[in-house]
Amino acid sequence: MSQAVFAGFLNVTTSTVQKWESASSGKHPCGSAAKLLQLIEKKGIEALAV
Repeated sequence: MSQAVFAGFLNVTTSTVQKWESASSGKHPCGSAAKLLQLIEKKGIEALAV
């Protein structure tokens, strides 16, 4: 899945996803985004496609 598609699922910008994936950026998901990522990690992306 592309960063743009994944960002759409999370309702964030592609730039935000890129920053999360870059270790040098120091940015980490927080709040609702962090919870959604935990859910995706546990149950898969299908958990959001209801």
